[in-house]
Amino acid sequence: MIQLEPLISWNWAWLITVVVCAILGLQLVWILKAGLTSSRKAVKIALNTLFCLLLISYIFQPVWYSDKDEEAIFIYSPKAPKEKVRYWKDSLQIRKSMPIDKYQGTGNPVYLLGDDFTVSELLKLGGKEIEWIADFEYGSISFLEWKGILREGGNQVVEGKIEGSDSLEVLLAQQGEVVSKTYTDSHAGTFSLEFPVSVLGRNSLELKVGDNTLGHVNFFVRAAEPIHYRLLVSFPSAETRILSRFLTSSGEKVSGQVEISKNSVVQSGSSKSDSLQFLIIDPAQLSKKSTQQAVENGASVLVMNMEDATTDIPAVNKAFGTNFKVRRTTDEERREIEPGIEASPFEIERGMGQKTHFDNAFAVQQAGKTKIGVSMLGSTFPIMLAGDSLLYKELWDKMLATLLPDEPVVIEMDQPIFRGLHSEVHVIKDQFEEKSIGIDSDSIFFQQSLVNPFYKTGNFINLDSGWIALGDSLEFYTYTPEEWPDLHAVKFRADFLKSRPFVEPNSIPDKGRVADWLWYGIFLVLLTLIWIEPKI
Repeated sequence: MIQLEPLISWNWAWLITVVVCAILGLQLVWILKAGLTSSRKAVKIALNTLFCLLLISYIFQPVWYSDKDEEAIFIYSPKAPKEKVRYWKDSLQIRKSMPIDKYQGTGNPVYLLGDDFTVSELLKLGGKEIEWIADFEYGSISFLEWKGILREGGNQVVEGKIEGSDSLEVLLAQQGEVVSKTYTDSHAGTFSLEFPVSVLGRNSLELKVGDNTLGHVNFFVRAAEPIHYRLLVSFPSAETRILSRFLTSSGEKVSGQVEISKNSVVQSGSSKSDSLQFLIIDPAQLSKKSTQQAVENGASVLVMNMEDATTDIPAVNKAFGTNFKVRRTTDEERREIEPGIEASPFEIERGMGQKTHFDNAFAVQQAGKTKIGVSMLGSTFPIMLAGDSLLYKELWDKMLATLLPDEPVVIEMDQPIFRGLHSEVHVIKDQFEEKSIGIDSDSIFFQQSLVNPFYKTGNFINLDSGWIALGDSLEFYTYTPEEWPDLHAVKFRADFLKSRPFVEPNSIPDKGRVADWLWYGIFLVLLTLIWIEPKI
């Protein structure tokens, strides 16, 4: 379908056309009356007529539209290896390809290969459907995420993906000491490292694959308000006594209740339930009114000292509405989790919405507004009596961190954050009334979620790198592109594609017009012929 799109208004275009036609008529009359041979007259008439038609066509600018899909084009970085360009071009079966510095805006969709494009180069792709090829080298890290700000005693989770089919050892080390270690999935290359944090302020850990350091995992740990723990057990034991001492020495508020006999109860600490945040009980306390009241108030619950998992776990499910399931794994009376740590001969089957640790001897599930944990670990106090306080602390920190109750206000940031790229800060809970938060000498303004009234988000672009102050007492780390080059390329790509308006494939017909250089070329040829003709 051909349409006209004049360079000037329609009225002026028609007026100029009439004038051009009148001039052409006068020229034809003059040529016919001139004393020239018939062949010369025919040449002059043809040249002048063609010139006038060309001038009128140029003024009206004919364009054509086609519903036929444009031909796909493969655009690559000039620095991309020729072998890789050839491989992807053949794999995608695309005929047209060129480096981005020679791209002129034709072709749709556009397949992009490379991560070093500038913003001005990418702006050439406006209105195009873009398929950006994520081509990662073997052994490179294509995904990595962790919490940028968390509270003392909380669990840090570092999740990532390393390209490759081999199972690799991945570990986090701090000042030469291994904090957490795991292995990548042999097929997907994914991994997850989880560990409790205890060092207040700035933390910097090395992420290693074997002996090779990939980069630093930086995060900020803020001080947490003391948590009110309450231990309710049916009989006094060294397990609860040493656990109570451990929690108290860690700065927590601890109260307890031990049933000496049916009519005799020993209490310690404050018995007020309004401030209770964490309840540690044995199975005999499941049906107690105080337990149910604590759960209704949102306190986390840890059930321990289980003697028979086949009856205790169903009782937990009945009391709290959870769906824990167990199965026996050995005929022995106990099973060894790791040196110094034993558990009952059962393991908890992983269910939806549940987290497990210690070879499935410990599990946590969210039940309404509270967290319910079950532990089939044996006595842990011998570890402390043996003098290994670090192992004891590591064990209990891991369990308690998974069950930590929610705080009134939570400020979160996902890492890594890169200089010059979009980032977000999240505020959860309704007690945060401020509309903005300071970031160095600037401010981040929050937007209220339309779905969740307790959720606010602030978007910002940080132009500095290193540790940046957030509010009065928090900090976050901003990376340079050189610190995590593969991750920066992924984030840059995602930001660009997210910022583009949606382009529905094949929604706009292909529009074509005669290029300006072709118009000028034809004008030049005709004028040259008109000038040369009288001289021949």
